[in-house]
Formats: sequence, structure tokens, C-alpha cells
Amino acid sequence: MSVLDEELHSAAAAAAAGDREAVERVMTTLWPQVVRYCRTRVGNSLQATRPADEVAHEALLAVARKLPFLARSDHPVREVYRAVSRTVADAYPGGAGSSDVPPEVARVLHRLDPTAREIVLLRVIDGLSVHDTAGLLGLPVGRVLVVQHEALRTLRPTAA
Repeated sequence: MSVLDEELHSAAAAAAAGDREAVERVMTTLWPQVVRYCRTRVGNSLQATRPADEVAHEALLAVARKLPFLARSDHPVREVYRAVSRTVADAYPGGAGSSDVPPEVARVLHRLDPTAREIVLLRVIDGLSVHDTAGLLGLPVGRVLVVQHEALRTLRPTAA
């Protein structure tokens, strides 16, 4: 269990028991990551009918409803990202642009297969650990490392 998992687990347990300060602590801890995730996935594309921050608020509400489950989970960060990714997918079923990623980088990322693109976004843009990324995507840690290495090797010539 990562440090963030442990912090989230203890705060979620206290929040599930009714501690309002723990709920605030969970939301304050998660807000920057959730906003970054939503802005990266939703962005400011012309297709986006709702701002990324609004989607992030909805995602945090979904996480708040799952606090008792997070308190029992061995990997609460993984469960948070699952809830957030479902909220983003529900808000934008066809996908959307990306504001935190420059357009030329987004164009290059779209050349990668969806799994490699998601691994690069989660690891490089969102800053998730390899273990959290593996758990989130349901892949072995070694596979995440290999796919990330191959994706970055593929992207390297285009970055120059």
C-alpha cells in the first residue's frame, strides 16, 4: 500500500465513521489530482459542453459516496481513479480534448494504442505510481513498465 493509499484509507475510515474534518481532508487531498485528471481527459475542446472543473466536482461527489468502500479497500487510490474515470466517461462518452496537454503532444499521443496512451497519461501527466497505474488498469506492474517504455521510445523521435 502506497503512502497516499494509507493516508486515504485512514481518512476515509474516519470520514465513514462521521468525522466531517476527515471528509474535508479526503476531498482536499484528492481535489488537485481529480482536477488534473479531468482537465487532461476533458480539456477545453469544442466538443466539451461542460467545463472540466464541473466534471471534477461531480467526480468528487462520486468519491464521497464511496467513502465507506474506500475505508475497506486495500487500494483506495485505485478505487478513486475508477470512480473518477467512470464520471468522466459518463460526462463525455465519446471522449474529449485535453487542456493540460499541448495540442501537438495530444496529436502525438493519439498515435499510441489506447492502453499505452492511458499509461503515459496516468504515469507522466497524473503522476501515479507504477503500482497504482497497474491496479487501475488491471495490468501487472511489469507490463505497465514495458508498455510505458515502448510508448516513450515511440514518442521520442517525434519530440525532437
